[in-house]
Amino acid sequence: MTRNTLRLIWAIGMALLAGLLNAQRPDRAGMRATLVKVYGRAVDASTKKGLEFAAIKLLAGQKDSVVGGALTEANGDFVMEAVPAGSYRLRIAALGYPNFETPVRISLEKVEQDLGNITLQGEATELSTALVVAEKNQTQLQVDRRVYNVDKDLNVRGGNGLDVMKNVPGLSVDADDNVQLRNGSPQIMVDGRPSVLTLEQIPADDIERVEVITNPGVAFDAASSGGIINVVLKKSTKPGYNGQVQANAGTNGRYGGNLSLNVKDGRWQWNVSGNFGTNDNSTQATTLRDTYGEGGFLLSRFRQAGETRNQRQNYGGRLGAELRITNRSSLSASANLRGRAFENNDKLAWTESDVSGLLFGQGDQLNSGENEGNDMSFSLGFKHKTPVEGREWSTDLTYNRSRRENGTAMATYSRDGVGALIAGGERLQLSSGSTDGDQLTWQLDKLDPRNERTKFEYGLRSNLRLERSILNVDVASDTSALTMDPTLSNDYDITDLVNAAYFNWIHKLNAHWGVQAGLRVEQLSFTASLREPGSSGGPRQRFEYLYPDGLKDLDKALFPAIYFSRKWEGSREFQLNFSRKIYRPNHFQVMPFIMMSDTRNIRIGNPALAPEFINLAEVNHLLPFKKNPRNNWLSSVFLRHTENVITSFSQPSATDDRVLVNTWINGDNSMTYGWENTLKLELWKGAQFTIGGTAQYVDISAGGGSSALRNNGWMLNAKANLNVKLPKEWSVQVNGEYEGKRPQPQGFSIPNGGVDVSVSKDLGKHWSVQGTVNDVFYTRLWGTILETPLLYQETERRREMRFARVSVTWKFGEQDASLFRRRGKTDQRRDPGATNGDGEM
Repeated sequence: MTRNTLRLIWAIGMALLAGLLNAQRPDRAGMRATLVKVYGRAVDASTKKGLEFAAIKLLAGQKDSVVGGALTEANGDFVMEAVPAGSYRLRIAALGYPNFETPVRISLEKVEQDLGNITLQGEATELSTALVVAEKNQTQLQVDRRVYNVDKDLNVRGGNGLDVMKNVPGLSVDADDNVQLRNGSPQIMVDGRPSVLTLEQIPADDIERVEVITNPGVAFDAASSGGIINVVLKKSTKPGYNGQVQANAGTNGRYGGNLSLNVKDGRWQWNVSGNFGTNDNSTQATTLRDTYGEGGFLLSRFRQAGETRNQRQNYGGRLGAELRITNRSSLSASANLRGRAFENNDKLAWTESDVSGLLFGQGDQLNSGENEGNDMSFSLGFKHKTPVEGREWSTDLTYNRSRRENGTAMATYSRDGVGALIAGGERLQLSSGSTDGDQLTWQLDKLDPRNERTKFEYGLRSNLRLERSILNVDVASDTSALTMDPTLSNDYDITDLVNAAYFNWIHKLNAHWGVQAGLRVEQLSFTASLREPGSSGGPRQRFEYLYPDGLKDLDKALFPAIYFSRKWEGSREFQLNFSRKIYRPNHFQVMPFIMMSDTRNIRIGNPALAPEFINLAEVNHLLPFKKNPRNNWLSSVFLRHTENVITSFSQPSATDDRVLVNTWINGDNSMTYGWENTLKLELWKGAQFTIGGTAQYVDISAGGGSSALRNNGWMLNAKANLNVKLPKEWSVQVNGEYEGKRPQPQGFSIPNGGVDVSVSKDLGKHWSVQGTVNDVFYTRLWGTILETPLLYQETERRREMRFARVSVTWKFGEQDASLFRRRGKTDQRRDPGATNGDGEM
């Protein structure tokens, strides 16, 4: 009989003994709320090779109760998937080796604990700690970020990513579905990487959490001046399988459904989901504009009322897989496929009158349009951990592909003061276009602890974006046939390449103080080629900028950051940080072609627009309350100084003062500072209340020299969330928000706010029903007031009408069970090195 055979027989005997001992230990029901994945590797001391068939046990108490157990694989790896937190003794026994035993502490600081490479010569391995959260709060406050757990949000069930953002403390969503953080535009990421997916395309039920980072470090893009919003999608974390089926229906044509399945079986981890959603929304808009002459006298008054109907469909799915090659190495892949189809119809009616109120012009405009798109995202990643606690490296490659096709029809009828059609007053505009985009991102990151007090972080990143857009516009009037309009048509290519490298030094000064200092270097090449519409020849115009362009502007490629932190016992923490960022104008802001959805309001890019540079500073203090550490207060004082600020600018057309031209220009500077607070309270068991608000001072200018425009003032916003669990499995959630007046270079945006209410009922273990009413008091109304020497304008519109939605959810799953094997079949082990945490093989 060979030595390996003896080892196998001996190991099986030890495993059976572990099972018998496990059967005798007291029941641990109720302890699964604090379970940790524990893994490591058993190694021969002389050959440094892994030991196969070594018996691993975690023992508790004087009676050696078996808490967990495993058999090592051929390379010595072992895994215990679900171990309760506590103090134990780790025992390793292998034929031909002396027994090894060492104390092990499984604590509440990490969800996974690596015991390292363990030899049987008694070399002690310094053991790390583990974090286990029994039940997550909806909002978790950390000194450098806020984490919003979407699964706890009743209001967004059946909704999408935009609905989620409305409820995250510190964030707001404007009338154009843009997410804002502290009056800036944050960078949206999905699972830590850039994505072409819009938030509207991501179902809320697919999102696990949202991480908001207000002042990102050098490991993130320098273009993250507005902060980072990282959308983390759900994936399997527990052995077994789980999933849900959800259907929802509501007013305004809201119908949708979602199916998701997560599986973790042995070395493999899978997640798959699919969804669809529709809505049919009608909104109203008004525009009031007075135009003045050079002497300040009133020239004309323009009044317009509009009604818009939007029909939207979103559908798609995702597939993800992860293979645990060893305990410390894993390979992951994912694919996101999303589609959308939009239809909109606008009805606009306008009048023009003189100072006495006499009508001298009126008209109607009918717009209809269709927009279809497909988005694909593929990623492949590899991650490797070492036995040294915290030392690891990872690399990934992400490819994004998007395709947009659109067609619109705009019919305008202009009449005189008595309603008669004027000469040339009937105008038809037809447009059709497409946009194709490709984005390839590669990233390498490494964490390298040098000792107990010092750690290095460094990495490389390259991002290439290619875009081709074509728009053909044909125009006809009552006096001319349908012909192409070259001023409205466009055909352009964009090549955008950003290469970056970063280094970060993290040092623990003493038991309480730490410092983090880093530098990011980015090289940018942006080229836009604008061709004659309908021409296959070379580019007609070319716009580009390069940073750095030689040594003369090397400083424009350097983005430093430094952070100081102070920690106390518990979770109290203080942080002071500084960083430098950049905002690069997008193609809509630099392309000099006319974009128009309203003949009285046009938009045109500015090819002379230059990037802006931002200096950020923050002081953050996270204070837990002594009586209940689950209650805490995050307070932040921040400063934002922007050089060469990019801002919108509006003025009457030089050829027709009845038409408002909107564009972008660089201003001298912009100064913003403020105080942000978020308070999280557990009012009583089952009642969580989160309230936050920001008081922010804005000083902003547009243009330079004698023609500069400047405006300043305070802006306030607040957001509150109350989530209460009631008897008999009922839950109620109330969300409220308020956005105060916001200064702009030529005016301000008007205040708005609203309240949403949701009620949920659990029907047994698997079923639940939830209802939501959005904008209960019908108060969400967006608008702006522009005031210059030549015009005064008020605009108002709603992003969506008040609606109600009901969703039904069925959840299923089983822990420590597989979809891929028949029950009762015992000749296949779940994982060569794993147990279920109860000592059972």
